[in-house]
Amino acid sequence: MLALGRMLIAGAVVLVACQSRAADAFVLKAGLGERLQNGIVVKASPKTGTRGSILVEQTFPRNGKTPVHIHDQGDELFYVVSGRGTARLGDKVEAIEAGDVVFVPAGAVHQIANLKNDDPLRVVFFMASPQLVEEFRAIHARVSSDPSRPITPQERAAISKRIGGSRVVE
Repeated sequence: MLALGRMLIAGAVVLVACQSRAADAFVLKAGLGERLQNGIVVKASPKTGTRGSILVEQTFPRNGKTPVHIHDQGDELFYVVSGRGTARLGDKVEAIEAGDVVFVPAGAVHQIANLKNDDPLRVVFFMASPQLVEEFRAIHARVSSDPSRPITPQERAAISKRIGGSRVVE
């Protein structure tokens, strides 16, 4: 579909034809998404039509946590949907609860955890970099291929290094 756009050239507004991208828009209904290991549900990624960003929901049961890790490729934003837990940002650990936003700049050590609460901690996170979802998919494929053998830290590190999603630091 062609649409008209406006360009400012030397002080004059010029109408130009441009390709509309509305056909690429989508709505993902509640309860849907690509379900992976560790309570991860991919809500949006290049596989579903985004152009380089991801939106993921993750639910952490009691004692659930991410590894302590770093993303060099971009900032990460978390929104706490429900429950309570902690966010480690560098050497500082802060309590988080429903409605909180956690911002993690690229290169910052971080971890999200639910170590003490019986109610699940549910967060949604956004990154403008799709490598993390590819890492989740690769880990899921490895765990699914041999569920009787837990993934080792060395296997996880090798996947992360190959794909470039995150770097585990502890």
